[in-house]
Amino acid sequence: MFSYIKFYLILILVASCSSFDIIQDQLFSEDNNITCPDVKFIEGLDILSVRNANQNSYNLKFYEVKWKCYSITTNNNKSDNIDLFISFKVDYIEDISEFKTENFSFVVVLLDKNNKIITKNKFNRSFLSASKSQIILNDETLINIKVKDSLNSIYNHKLLLGFLKDIKE
Repeated sequence: MFSYIKFYLILILVASCSSFDIIQDQLFSEDNNITCPDVKFIEGLDILSVRNANQNSYNLKFYEVKWKCYSITTNNNKSDNIDLFISFKVDYIEDISEFKTENFSFVVVLLDKNNKIITKNKFNRSFLSASKSQIILNDETLINIKVKDSLNSIYNHKLLLGFLKDIKE
């Protein structure tokens, strides 16, 4: 009987030691809110006007942009993070007779205090055209921008958003 108790104690000890690294990472990582950079739209790229068959079809614009900034430190590695949630609004100019999938692209650029590009990401999205104006939620998860070793100075940075124009126009 004593050997069974001893066996279970050893089993519990081994199991707890193997999961200790996971628990330690969770206990000793720090997640602190920090001041966010200025978030702005790129001038001239804040609205995308789409033409089909030489007629204005719709205007696409940023509807809502929310962001949260925080710093994470794990095992002496530090990164500042920006989480973005973006939704879009489509305003139809002409009546839609053919409902189809519409594609668009936008860019998110993070500049440092000297206007040097830290990160630049292009995102492609699509939606099904409708007969009335509509709000398009970002169908992907939050956009996360990670900046390593910034020393909590991303508040000096600028985060820019803009639509990419299709060259075929």
